[in-house]
Amino acid sequence: MAGTNTRNPGTILLAEDEELLRELGETILRQAGYEVVTAARPEELPSLVANYDGKIDLLLTDIVMPGVSGPELVQLVRARWPQVRVLYMSGYSNEDLEDLGGDAAFLQKPFTPTELTAKICETLSKTVG
Repeated sequence: MAGTNTRNPGTILLAEDEELLRELGETILRQAGYEVVTAARPEELPSLVANYDGKIDLLLTDIVMPGVSGPELVQLVRARWPQVRVLYMSGYSNEDLEDLGGDAAFLQKPFTPTELTAKICETLSKTVG
């Protein structure tokens, strides 16, 4: 089928509190060939992390969400999958935010699907230290 990517380059845990953005993100990521895991509400993410049986390659998370912050979620995810890559996204500029950790990547909202998938590829190719 033209335009469909059947490869599976990894599994992404998507954490976004805005429903429309989350649904759009899921669509973009699946079309790019990624397996996507997400929760309907941010406060469900800790339970999802605790109960998910697979491996997570990348955490794509908003920084500010109700119920759990991006940095809190990173701690939970890294406790389960220490080698997970992290890509933060936010409407705030990187300079406006506290230090997010040296090995986490950042993507400023709004962004295009091409910018998102390129940043994910770049982030997945980096070694977690």
